Amino acid sequence: MIDLHSHILPGIDDGAATLEQSVEMGELYAGAGFSRVVATPHFVPGTAWMPGKDIVEWGVEELNEVFEQKGIGVKVFAGMEIAMDGAIAGLFEQGRLCGLAGTSYVMVEAPFQQMPVGWEQVFTELSAKGCRVILAHPERCAQFKQYPVLFDDIISLGVYVQANYDSFLGGYGRPVEETALWLLEKGYVHCLATDSHDTVYRHPGRVKKALEVIGKTVGKEAAEIMARINPERVLADRNLKVPGPGSQGAGKKKWWKFF
Repeated sequence: MIDLHSHILPGIDDGAATLEQSVEMGELYAGAGFSRVVATPHFVPGTAWMPGKDIVEWGVEELNEVFEQKGIGVKVFAGMEIAMDGAIAGLFEQGRLCGLAGTSYVMVEAPFQQMPVGWEQVFTELSAKGCRVILAHPERCAQFKQYPVLFDDIISLGVYVQANYDSFLGGYGRPVEETALWLLEKGYVHCLATDSHDTVYRHPGRVKKALEVIGKTVGKEAAEIMARINPERVLADRNLKVPGPGSQGAGKKKWWKFF
């Protein structure tokens, strides 16, 4: 299993505060069946959270060394979760932003209230520069709950959608859960990720439970595309598969044995 969205690097943002906490998160990942994790610290233009690529890459290198020393079978890759902002395309051109694991995929964070004016242009400019955008957890954006038709515009621009596993368990509240399930049924979720920040509240330990919910909603084939196949395709820098909309007959058989 691969997690494309994690705040596992220590001391950079609101994720792991210390190296010891990063190690504990790594142990949780290994126990949950993950072998590869993309570290995606927040990059928020105009704030203190604007880590340099060298800082992120150095942190990943150090963490991989520690994991190897401790026998934790998880490999970490560099990335960023970039806040939606009109400056993104320029920052990318300046070489200040990390794609996911050195690929053309760029993770952009959806705001929690509403998308900024001109958000369509941001996606268009990134695409023109050869980037493939993954929009992180848009189910948590209040504007999308109120105007779900906006997702049609996002998909039409070639943007991929990443939903958080915990969103399907009510971890962010009922409205977010409802939006996440609606996205599943529309076939608009391309990747699933943990968005792990710690070992207590936001971590990979509930992934299997979330997959039970997802599997009952869209079935085995679509769930496997979102949980396993598409994350692998991101790391291989390939186009993602599109899960079909609607239920595909999950049945009662436990299918999440790809962990």
